Amino acid sequence: MSTSAWQVSWEVKRNVGEEQRIGSILLADCGTVMTKVVLLDRVAGQYRFIAQGEAPTTAEYPWSDVAAGIRHAVEQISEVTGRRFFDASGDLISPELADRRGVDVFAATVSASQPLQVVLGGLVRDLSVASAERAAAGTYSLVRAILAGDGRVSDEERVRMIRDAAPDVICIAGGVEGGAVTPVLELVETAALACSLMDRELRPRLLYAGNSRLRQRVVNIVDGRAELRVADNVRPTLTEENLLSAQAELDALYLQDKMGQLPGIDTVSGWTPAPLTPTARAFGRLVQYLWHLGDPSKGVLGVDVGGASTTVAAAFDGRLFLTVRGDLGTAFGGEQLLQRQGAETITRWLPEPMSGDEARGLFINKEMRPVSIPQEPRELWLEQALAREAIRTTLETARPGWKPGAAQSYPHLLPLCDTIVVSGGVLAYAPRPGQAALIVLDGLEPIGVSTLVLDAHGLAPALGSVAAVKPLAAVEALDGGGFVNLATVVTPVGHARRGDTILKMRVTYDDGSTFGVEVRFGDLEVLPLPPGQQAVLELRPLRHFDVGLGGPGKAGKRRVSGGLVGLIIDARGRPLRFPSEPEQCQVQMRQWLWDVGG
Repeated sequence: MSTSAWQVSWEVKRNVGEEQRIGSILLADCGTVMTKVVLLDRVAGQYRFIAQGEAPTTAEYPWSDVAAGIRHAVEQISEVTGRRFFDASGDLISPELADRRGVDVFAATVSASQPLQVVLGGLVRDLSVASAERAAAGTYSLVRAILAGDGRVSDEERVRMIRDAAPDVICIAGGVEGGAVTPVLELVETAALACSLMDRELRPRLLYAGNSRLRQRVVNIVDGRAELRVADNVRPTLTEENLLSAQAELDALYLQDKMGQLPGIDTVSGWTPAPLTPTARAFGRLVQYLWHLGDPSKGVLGVDVGGASTTVAAAFDGRLFLTVRGDLGTAFGGEQLLQRQGAETITRWLPEPMSGDEARGLFINKEMRPVSIPQEPRELWLEQALAREAIRTTLETARPGWKPGAAQSYPHLLPLCDTIVVSGGVLAYAPRPGQAALIVLDGLEPIGVSTLVLDAHGLAPALGSVAAVKPLAAVEALDGGGFVNLATVVTPVGHARRGDTILKMRVTYDDGSTFGVEVRFGDLEVLPLPPGQQAVLELRPLRHFDVGLGGPGKAGKRRVSGGLVGLIIDARGRPLRFPSEPEQCQVQMRQWLWDVGG
């Protein structure tokens, strides 16, 4: 999706099909910390981004009504547009009236509720349990305990683990199709026994996603001791995974038990005939949809760093791979991450010294006041450092489950991704666009030639929900100011000594002007290519370096688009390396920030 990613051809639009006569669309995303609302409308026959409003989410006391946060955000849109959207009683006016009051369509995505608490069970830690973990990772679920059949834990200990975890769901996997019988049934029996020892109103649901031939025997074992749900086997063969069915069941439980319990959610549901959608699922839909508009040999990647969760969505060969860390965002989870991985993992991204105790204190303060914004530069640097590690940690969980096909040039590096969509307040509201770009480059470490696209208005999840039913609105909104190009990035891959010339590049602008650049290993630099302009890059890698044009040493041309930052040449190497001394890490970060204009 390089040059024409956001200039979708009329051929694509025509293939979408004729739309119903729907004009205005109001889209809301209720996050844990903030609620965002955007208005789309038809202008000169095409859907365009009109206005955005944002307000603190009101799920907690003293409001205890998520609908109030949406109304507060919509009030900002009313002030900008002069239009009214609610009647005197606070109900949404729909469809739009002749005097421009109300909207034709309202849709909402939600991530404000707590994640599902899950206990996983399976036969083999690296097979069925790993598949069950990846299924849970694609939903708003938090794994509290794992029961592996290949471990040395007694049934009594497993029962205690389940009761101590107090999960919402117990997911049992195990046994390829036609495979193991007795060990799977023993796990089910243990889970059912643990459920029977709990108060009935506190009993978790049991989700069976193992050998399908055992379903009836599982039903007989559970026999009313817990509510039983059944999904397709997450590991039908030793080499095959099938996660969608189990993820659909977990999503349904999240909608019912978590989203469905949010105060005021029934009011929001009443405003739309469409079902409410988990934010991460809608974000993933958009990423998958964008893959169909781009280069099929490469992937499309999406990163959404929220206040309480981080989502990585990847699409390869038309297939979506979704990973959610529901316990890690820029407002919540920093202190736990620091404890788990050590302060140095986070402070290595800071341009100035900070002790682990100070970082911990700032993280705790942020959790107590999640709506607060950084008041000092060091608070901003720490929040951005946390965003980097949130992306890296989520990516580490995500990558083992990907099947990138031809896009995977190097097994230990990120696959080739034509477009990378980045979303979240820490990126959209970074004081300088170079800071947002550097966060993404440090977190993902992309290779080859990629376009970074910024979701500047928080539209991505909402457009994902719209794309499923009205693709034309999503396409035209993307094309009409919904997203902005942040930068085009060229990242050579290979090994050299710092300072060695590894790439010769010639840039030719549309006005005919041209210039050449010699790129040295270790460089990070920005070349001028502003938004709305395009250029042709002639890339000639040296020393067997690879720029994603067919393999090591392969030269070629790419037409690219400009962005808020411009054209970034990232020759720092992959993977990134850090000095052993903290002071040198700080010098390095200061240089990188200077290089990208951060």
